Amino acid sequence: MKKTSILLGLISICFLVLSGKKTAILDPIDTVPEKVAAVYNANFRTFQKEVELLAVLANNSTPSNIVQLKRQVEKTRLVYKEVEFIFDYYQTTYSGTYINGAPLPRVSEYFEAGDIIAPCGLQALDEADFEEATTENLQHITELANGLKDRVDFISKVHLPIHLKSSQIIECIRSGLVRIFTLGLTGYDTPGSVNGLKESYVSLNSMKTTFLYFETGISPAAKYKFETITKLFDKGIKNLGANTDFNDFDRLAFLKEVVNPLYAALLEFQKANNIKLEPFKKHAQNYNATNIFDINFLETDFYSELVYLPLDNPETIKLGRLLFEDTQLSAGNKLACISCHNPDKAFTDGLPKSKSNKEGFFTARNSPSIINAGFSTRYFWDMREIDLERQVVHVIDDSLEFNTNFNAIVSKLNKSPNYVRLFNEAFGGISKQDINERSISNAIAAYVNSLKSLNSPFDKYVRNETNEYPENAKRGFNLFMGKGACGSCHFAPMFNGTIPPFYLESESEVLGITEGFDAVDPKLDTDLGRMKNGLSVDKHPYFKNSFKTVSVRNIALTAPYMHNGLFGTLEDVLEFYNLGGGAGMGLEVENQTLSDSPLDLSKQEIQDVIAFMETLTDTSGFTALKN
Repeated sequence: MKKTSILLGLISICFLVLSGKKTAILDPIDTVPEKVAAVYNANFRTFQKEVELLAVLANNSTPSNIVQLKRQVEKTRLVYKEVEFIFDYYQTTYSGTYINGAPLPRVSEYFEAGDIIAPCGLQALDEADFEEATTENLQHITELANGLKDRVDFISKVHLPIHLKSSQIIECIRSGLVRIFTLGLTGYDTPGSVNGLKESYVSLNSMKTTFLYFETGISPAAKYKFETITKLFDKGIKNLGANTDFNDFDRLAFLKEVVNPLYAALLEFQKANNIKLEPFKKHAQNYNATNIFDINFLETDFYSELVYLPLDNPETIKLGRLLFEDTQLSAGNKLACISCHNPDKAFTDGLPKSKSNKEGFFTARNSPSIINAGFSTRYFWDMREIDLERQVVHVIDDSLEFNTNFNAIVSKLNKSPNYVRLFNEAFGGISKQDINERSISNAIAAYVNSLKSLNSPFDKYVRNETNEYPENAKRGFNLFMGKGACGSCHFAPMFNGTIPPFYLESESEVLGITEGFDAVDPKLDTDLGRMKNGLSVDKHPYFKNSFKTVSVRNIALTAPYMHNGLFGTLEDVLEFYNLGGGAGMGLEVENQTLSDSPLDLSKQEIQDVIAFMETLTDTSGFTALKN
């Protein structure tokens, strides 16, 4: 009977082969997720044990054993780096909130019901570990270690055993590359130890080990790509393990020679090996992109899912541009959007604070560029709005801006046969009235969303579309992403505050901005920023004097700088950061997120950073829009 069952089984397998159907037994690729999951589960358990050991050491810590405690923090972090690229992909929000998020208080819509969550996790430990070993700080480290243990123990119960798919493993690796480049090599992940190169080495090596499982059952068409990827991993691991000083590491070469080629080759391998695209969940990162600086690397559609109509409609974009330039949208026909967002000045107005609709008065803040505005989850300097459509309402209502209401605007526009026709063509049939608050806001949002600038000299160079790039700008990029710590707040590729690798949340920062640039007798600017934006979720002392981190793309065209237009030149901006912000200048700045330690940038290094930022200029597409 047993022999008969075996024979029937073999016949069934042969039938499936002949019929073209696949089974897990016959398709080695299907075993890859199981093998990777087994290794990952074991590595995560190892991480859990290291966290437990860390908690034990912390609970018995004294100034005399601080060296041992530091070593354990480092070891725990390195073990975490072996699993982070997978863990962060599947547990993004939990990871960023509790395991390895920035060492700052935060508000999460997912946890703690909107209450402030104190700094916690591995970054907070890395920072605390390098502060003075006082009784108070040791107690803080103990609390952090115990909190981390509780959270790792909790998440392990719901996270393990993990179940993977081949496509998602590749996406974990690709997003892990983005994390290494934007958060590891910038020092963002290691605020105390500055151990970013060593941690990136461990991460990249773990990614390579994971990828090698695809060698079993590889299709002939994918074999060459597999070999290419293996060599690129080896090159990157060698670069990271070369004992280079953090400030001296050539991040630009690493981007061009390792990160971007790997990011592209992994996608090509995925296609050649017939592994379909199946993201675990929706991210702003577009996994069809071939380059971190690809024009389509991030999708603005991700940030505008609940709009009236999709913002990529050519008809609404064209209509939105007309509205953007039309003074009828303001009381007395005095202002238009273009009044404060002039295309010739990268959609700014060149003033410290914008002109209002009242003679002799100015608005409360500087007019930021709206180029690439769509790549964000929060809008305005104080981050009071969550999408481009609703942003329009604030401008319409503001007594110093348009100072009117939508009823008045609708009445004006309905008197124009051209507008009636255009709104009907774009929005006809959606509601009883084609011209209404939502359709007006949607059209303007569509136009603003279309203002994308991703073809700067820098972009073309790192995409290998040109070989020409200034040497001082090369040095400047490496300073921006390394010693200068600019890239730890202005994240690549948009160089704004939207956090990689999944770009799900936009940050604000407390810089200690002053009323005037007076290093001898500085006075803190009185604008309370995000804390007073009217949102209950942001009404916390932590957000006092906190403002949105805007993009530095096209920054050469957008002076003056900061929310109050304080700095007229980029040299002044860099000097302010070089001093350590307001706190570095001697002011008491609550919760300053910018380090108060001097950057020690020389005058030449400041000029190099500026040279790099100037290569981020690109307004070519806006000329085309005018034609």
